Amino acid sequence: MRWTENYEVRYHDTYSNEIVGISTVFQFLQETGMRQMRACRPSYGELLSEGKALILSSMRVEMYSPILPYESITVKSWASNSNKGFTTIRSYQIYRGDELICESASTWALVSTIDKKLLRISEVDFSSYEGEEPLSLERPMRVRIPSEMKMNLVGEYTTRYSDTDINHHVNNTYYPEIIFNCLPKPESKIVKSIGITYVNEAKIGDNLKIYMAYSDGRYYFRSIHEDGRVNTEGEIIVENLE
Repeated sequence: MRWTENYEVRYHDTYSNEIVGISTVFQFLQETGMRQMRACRPSYGELLSEGKALILSSMRVEMYSPILPYESITVKSWASNSNKGFTTIRSYQIYRGDELICESASTWALVSTIDKKLLRISEVDFSSYEGEEPLSLERPMRVRIPSEMKMNLVGEYTTRYSDTDINHHVNNTYYPEIIFNCLPKPESKIVKSIGITYVNEAKIGDNLKIYMAYSDGRYYFRSIHEDGRVNTEGEIIVENLE
């Protein structure tokens, strides 16, 4: 079942170049998925009350056209549950009228909020979300950074209370902007594609070191905890503004 929501883009959703920021795109997508959960049940809150949560494992977002202030957009989202294993796939599309301007695919793991162990998707009845095939995108959700790639430190970020969500760790939609801000001259670039894998959560006060390497038209990135654990990793593909 595809769920549809309509939004009007706010001026405050955009950067100084009047293009919607990449983290805001993530939020439009995931907000639509959350609204489907709330309407069709179980909602995210109901899962939490049962000691369960869907945690984002990886996500790919393809931008075919920038989103501008005050535009009306339509966002579609649907889940493709196999009832096997520990993860479910959720897909997204954004339209400007009849024009498809964004597509995304994501993988979510079902975990216990009590002991952090993975749970089988079959432990929750997600049947009200089913019925659609997942999107098949050209680029993978999970990016493998070449082992020979030399990663250079390009920035650091200390997480704050305002970064956190109901799970008490940094909201996954904030990471794309943290990474984007570490690009050279980000004000001159727009995101065409981003694939991000979430490895270890960050909590309030954690200091993350951001490493990056450029190769073959893409920036590979990895954020690292002070103890050496990987926080996130992936790739971001941009183009220069004219």
